[in-house]
Amino acid sequence: MRLRIAMMIMTTPFMLGINTLSEGYRIPFSGSLRLYLPYGAEGSCYYIQNNHASSDLFVPTKTSTEWNAFTAASKPAFIVATQCYPKSCKEIKDTLGSPADGVYTIDSDGVGGNAQYQVSCDMTTDGGGWTRIFRHNIAGGYFANTADALSKNTAAPTGNLHSVINKIGDFVVNGKYRFRQTWPGYTQKNIWLQTTNPTSDVVTAGVVPIAVNLHSDYWNGLELGNGTHGPANSNQALLDGSAQRSDWWYAIGSTVAYGTPAGIPMASSVLGSNVGVSEVNLWIKEDDTVTNYNSCKAILDAGASIGNGLYTIDPGNTGTKIPVYCDMTTDGGGWTRIMYHDYSVAGVFASDAEALNVNSGTPLAKKYSILNRLAGFYRGGKLELRINWPGTSTKRNWWTQTSNFTTSPVAGYTAVAIDSTSNFWGGLEYNGTASTLADGSVNHTNWFYAVGAKTDSWGASTPGLPASEDVAGVGISVPRMELWVK
Repeated sequence: MRLRIAMMIMTTPFMLGINTLSEGYRIPFSGSLRLYLPYGAEGSCYYIQNNHASSDLFVPTKTSTEWNAFTAASKPAFIVATQCYPKSCKEIKDTLGSPADGVYTIDSDGVGGNAQYQVSCDMTTDGGGWTRIFRHNIAGGYFANTADALSKNTAAPTGNLHSVINKIGDFVVNGKYRFRQTWPGYTQKNIWLQTTNPTSDVVTAGVVPIAVNLHSDYWNGLELGNGTHGPANSNQALLDGSAQRSDWWYAIGSTVAYGTPAGIPMASSVLGSNVGVSEVNLWIKEDDTVTNYNSCKAILDAGASIGNGLYTIDPGNTGTKIPVYCDMTTDGGGWTRIMYHDYSVAGVFASDAEALNVNSGTPLAKKYSILNRLAGFYRGGKLELRINWPGTSTKRNWWTQTSNFTTSPVAGYTAVAIDSTSNFWGGLEYNGTASTLADGSVNHTNWFYAVGAKTDSWGASTPGLPASEDVAGVGISVPRMELWVK
């Protein structure tokens, strides 16, 4: 009988596609296999050891009847089947297809390690498969100290104070962690990858925004709030998102109350500088992938937008992804910010080269440009562009053109919604002088609507950037400009 099993295993891979759910699994002699199959409410998990010295083992899984018969039957002494648990909510979702949100039992480090435990699973939102590793509702008070916040009420995943933060290392995939931070009652949320475990005493690294609504207050993923790696938050929270700052915005594991009304620090851009929220959740999913979108418009069209914020795209599908800021609401949404110039803080550009590419990995920088990737945003042979001047005017110009203004004169200009026409406006063109990379005073020596200004000697009453007389008035400069593409 054992010989027949072995012979079947030797020939089956060539005929039936062995090691699939529909055919069954082969376990080599002196080998083992962990199987988690979609049979039962939470699936069925067994760690099967084949201790035979020479014969392989075939495990039938084509139907639940076959599988249940195998697990329930009396087995030869050389077969040891140990019941196990799924490793995460993602594994449950991947195996069961469409399980409901709720509480499930998992064993994140697998058989033979730490014991299984219960978690809340989000099986529907943002692709599903999210394991909640932390919940803090201030109805339950605050954590006694930062050590208390590492592991708290592990048997109560829906409790007000619940943490299995110490399990984060079990969810790493190819050196990356995928997090989602939410604040119930608020639509904003942050989803991102990072290569560092935030409970480690290191500077946060490898942060890749997937969809980040909240990015004020020096957000850059999550890091340990106290340690030798940088400024401490005075043990006010175990983790925070104010990277390399003593602030503790985006707090996880708060030990004290913040603000009035008192609560948990979220982000000043939403709440103001002295207001707390009542609840924060942290989720994790063992997934290191980044979907390859080539623009903010592509994200919006795919239904993957969660609103204005940071995302990662690959303009032109070159294979090099970059973080960008997306405006998903104005003028139909889907706008990628390709330049931001705050002269009042960062001064002028040093050269055309800097105006084409500076701080490309830091889309919230005061001097920022990815104009070197402009060609990757063409749609139907043209660029759809928008220019505006934050803090000076609500006016903006929105148009299309077929020419690349970083190298060429204006061609194929078509107005969509133009608020400023003074000073020879007609789209953007390459300037070719020491004044600016490009401007909107078409076929004229003026350089109003400057893009990539390299000097502040424009002649305005105060140093700054030339917008237009429609925008700022005669002889008046502006401190900031933004350029977008869709």
